[in-house]
Amino acid sequence: MQTQLYAWHAENGDIVDFAGFQMPVMYTSIIEEHMAVRNAVGLFDVSHMGRMWIQGKDSEKFLNALVPRDLSKTNIGRASYTFMLNELGGFRDDLVFERIEENKWLLVWNAGNYEKILHWIKLLSVLINDFSKLEIEIINISPSSAMYALQGPKAEAVLKRVIPENASPPSSWNILQTTIGSCDVIVSGTGYTGESGYEIIVFNTSNEENTNAVNVWMKLLVEGKQFNIKPCGLGARDSLRLEAGYHLYGNDISESINPLEADLFFPPFIHINKSSFIGKPQLEILKEKPLQKIRVGLISMKRGPSPRSGLKLFQGEKEIGVISSGGFSPILNIGIGMGYILPEYNIENEIIQFQVRNKMHEVKIQKYPLYDPDMYGKSRKD
Repeated sequence: MQTQLYAWHAENGDIVDFAGFQMPVMYTSIIEEHMAVRNAVGLFDVSHMGRMWIQGKDSEKFLNALVPRDLSKTNIGRASYTFMLNELGGFRDDLVFERIEENKWLLVWNAGNYEKILHWIKLLSVLINDFSKLEIEIINISPSSAMYALQGPKAEAVLKRVIPENASPPSSWNILQTTIGSCDVIVSGTGYTGESGYEIIVFNTSNEENTNAVNVWMKLLVEGKQFNIKPCGLGARDSLRLEAGYHLYGNDISESINPLEADLFFPPFIHINKSSFIGKPQLEILKEKPLQKIRVGLISMKRGPSPRSGLKLFQGEKEIGVISSGGFSPILNIGIGMGYILPEYNIENEIIQFQVRNKMHEVKIQKYPLYDPDMYGKSRKD
């Protein structure tokens, strides 16, 4: 599959397969694009992610049965991050809900789970309607829209140049319905990099007629030129999220991992006292049992092989866990990662090891973010 910008990506970047999509892994270099986001502003095509409307007078009731977060607390014009769980308490996916109107929601979910979540939500709506007759409508708008991420400390300055003068960029987790040029868009104060920024959904565009998608992309690049904007690929997106401590579905969370193990079992992501949601009975059982593993951040102690997914973690000769994600940090100039270890070894700055070709390499356990939050990220000090 291809996004609506595939021709532009193919001409300007290096293309790889990701979740069935032909996507740019980089345009110049991963490090250059990574640093552009940390120091200025970067632009990503994230149109491979799923997007759907869920609307109707029973939409909130329906959605609240699917997720552990209490969506009744999400006001109009706000976005909320949460999960969909399976019956065993594992992650079906993590996703963002945007409340556009009282009875109209926009759901954004992961590309790797595109068919799974689309099919599951539609199936549940049919099953529920068989006995409760909820008034809901589900519309997949992924093929008729595009989605971009504008990220970095200069993202606000760029956005101000492309939206109407009487519009204000939304603050974190707020949303704005507006236009860029003549194109209808929804802008949310969200992202996957640890930096301030926005995700922009462009409407009335498709692979067959991609004028709106191309126009918005090019306008952002042109207006962002004075702020040193860089188009960015999947490589920088992964290294940025890893520095910030954001998990990747399929690596760091999955159907077999639950929110307690992922260190995500807390409000507002999960309101365990909600009357019901899929996965609640099992979560209530799990929270009373000792944890078998816990997700942690990792920083290499010296230059050498970076932590990589699937490598085992050791304390001396004892195997204590496994790396779920890893790579090189341009900010720290060293390897970083995240993984799951036995809870009794979760001590900040504790030195543990991973093995590559029969040689042990030291990493220390570190809280997220892995960078200095006073220098980088949305909480940086000016």
